[in-house]
Amino acid sequence: MRVRRFRLSGVDGVLYRPSYPAPVPVDAGSLDFGDDRMPWVQAAQLMMRLDEFTQVDLEAEYRAHNPEH
Repeated sequence: MRVRRFRLSGVDGVLYRPSYPAPVPVDAGSLDFGDDRMPWVQAAQLMMRLDEFTQVDLEAEYRAHNPEH
């Protein structure tokens, strides 16, 4: 894909709930920024939302730039 516009949209990670003596993991997945549960997520990866993009054929792109192959 060729991306013209994107924005950070949230995180992917492990969701915890309060517990004694330490928080307990309850789920894994993605949360959008602004979600009230965000403080309880141990994030592993940022997520991006692609706003403007074009799908590309990588093999055709490669052949166009490497005609000998």
